[in-house]
Amino acid sequence: MKAIRVAHWAADLIEVAAVFFAVGTAHLFVTLLGERAHGPQMLAASGVIVIAGALLRRRWKRRTAPVASRHAAMPDLLGFPAARSDLMRVRTTLPDRPGTLAALAERLAGRGINILAIQIHPGERGAVDELLVAVPAELPAAEVVATVAAGGGEATEANRADVHDLVDPATRALTLARHAATGAMSLAGAVHSLLGADLAATRPTGPAHVAVLHDAGGDERYLVRPAPAFTPTEISRAQALMDLYEDDQRRRSSQTRR
Repeated sequence: MKAIRVAHWAADLIEVAAVFFAVGTAHLFVTLLGERAHGPQMLAASGVIVIAGALLRRRWKRRTAPVASRHAAMPDLLGFPAARSDLMRVRTTLPDRPGTLAALAERLAGRGINILAIQIHPGERGAVDELLVAVPAELPAAEVVATVAAGGGEATEANRADVHDLVDPATRALTLARHAATGAMSLAGAVHSLLGADLAATRPTGPAHVAVLHDAGGDERYLVRPAPAFTPTEISRAQALMDLYEDDQRRRSSQTRR
């Protein structure tokens, strides 16, 4: 969206004053030039100075101009009427053969469930599909799970989501990585925002889904959350995030010692 420039009388007055100043300066310059023996050389030098000044002004304007946001605004991402729909994150396993996803989408559409985003992860028992869906407000999670099961899904889990889950996962991961690397967010906070999981130094003993990461020293760190289970893609993203964070911490430490 382009910014709308609001006209102001002061800006118009300044422009008119600049025109008069330029005309007066040009007249003075021409008068002085006629009295000099090296008039052509001075004229050429003046032209070079004017060009250099214009280039410097253009460069400065580019550096100081505000950078437009490259990300869509949250209302633009919200592709359904919030008053009549809820967001849910659904994870299910489908047989890895053609047509299974189309059959599931048809079954969901029959219940008024709209697929807003989808990620597909390879799994041992088939393709693990993670869907972000807009669900009619009156439809409980249990019926969503039943609908997915009727469409061929297995080991289905459905959880409430919010509008932040509409952001592209890769964009979200890169943004959180930048926050962690610059110190704006802790590593544990970035992992929780990315995966909704806790980062623990010891393996939990209670019922939970656990995935193992390794820090720079080779020690194990654990991703923990009640549900759903971690996919290989999520584990890889968490490991890459931790590696980036630790690399940045080592770099900062070496710069401090110098």
